Amino acid sequence: MQIRITDLSTDGRGIGRTESGQVVFVEGALTGDLAEVELYEDAPGSGKKEAKRGSSLLKGRAVRIIEPSPDRVENDCPYFRDCGGCTLRELRYEAQLSWKESYVRSVLTRIAGLKDPVVRPIQGMEQPSRYRNKVEFAVENGIPGFYGEKSHRLVPIEDCLLQDEAITKQLRKEMEALSRHCSRMTIRCSHPDGSGEPENTEIMVIKEYDDGNITASCRVLHDLLQTEMADIKTEISPMSFYQVNSAQTTKLYSIAQRYAALTGNERVLDLYCGAGTIGLSMASKAARVIGVEVNKQAILDANRNAVINGIVNATFVQGKAEDAVNTKLQGVQADVVILDPPRSGCKESLLRTVADIGPERIVYVSCNPSTLARDIKILNSLGYSFIECTPVDMFPHSSHVETVCCLYHQKKDFISVPYKPRNADYLKRSSRSAVGNRGDDKL
Repeated sequence: MQIRITDLSTDGRGIGRTESGQVVFVEGALTGDLAEVELYEDAPGSGKKEAKRGSSLLKGRAVRIIEPSPDRVENDCPYFRDCGGCTLRELRYEAQLSWKESYVRSVLTRIAGLKDPVVRPIQGMEQPSRYRNKVEFAVENGIPGFYGEKSHRLVPIEDCLLQDEAITKQLRKEMEALSRHCSRMTIRCSHPDGSGEPENTEIMVIKEYDDGNITASCRVLHDLLQTEMADIKTEISPMSFYQVNSAQTTKLYSIAQRYAALTGNERVLDLYCGAGTIGLSMASKAARVIGVEVNKQAILDANRNAVINGIVNATFVQGKAEDAVNTKLQGVQADVVILDPPRSGCKESLLRTVADIGPERIVYVSCNPSTLARDIKILNSLGYSFIECTPVDMFPHSSHVETVCCLYHQKKDFISVPYKPRNADYLKRSSRSAVGNRGDDKL
């Protein structure tokens, strides 16, 4: 059947309707395409089978593009059809950014219940390729690769156009020596001097074996995080979380710093802090920073990074965010709370605990707009007003988008006026220079 694609789903599939009005999610189709579609339904354990026309939710694949979208571009990756990682690779980059920005605005409206939420222009990349500083490979019989979308079928990979070229070079070296007993391999890279030059690159190779043992080629990686507020030297151990897109991390943290609006007197509580980089980047403008992270090694990294940078007003505590605030940090006071949870978002109990602490501002960094919107709705019910957000394209060519939000408490003893960014001139400049800015957001 022929279907006109009118939108994209959260996982990058085209959305259209049959003649009878049923919604169809179409693999390999983009907004604006007129596609010939073959319908199927998922069958656990047996691949895909033909769909029943009476199903309320239809799925399909585009077997032929009859009329291509004006935003469709030629794919340049040989693994694209098999890998399934870059779902938006055939969509013009400016159109990717436009869709992601619209998607963030849509979920804030639909899920959070916000009317006309202020969504600043998305911050894109000038060169949206070779941006990943960390790549995880599955290994079967000594062969590294990625699993195909929603499957355990290994797609052997010799190069990925998203990964830093230093990772590609290291991968080719490792392919000759990989053991059949190795089940996973992660390669991370960093640039300690901040230059990004290949000759100044550090490499870490982490291997996981069938018996559960893990080895790493070095103890830590060194990196330089450069933001508006501070340059932070970091050490990252094998199991510590670190943003995979170093270039966009600078933009992400700079936006978080502006939303925190620190004057030098604030107490900052950084939840899900990882290796402590967000809190440490704000420490020079804060009275005190306390970070909480469940990963023990990440906490060791965070405390070590504080020492490396001569930061004496930052403390990091191990524990689940929802537990530590009520036990180890019981009675803690904070003027600003940073939330940077995993894709599942925050537990409602944690959000209520944060509201009980009563910070004036909450800066929420999210990699999942849907759970972000859900949590904003809860925070709104607890007295926190959504002020604005800025999407950041941390993962070009995928359907994922990072978002930084500012929420302001409108308690009676606070000045009850709408929050405005302290550095509005900078936001104007960065908005104009952002890739994909269409000039439809006035500052």
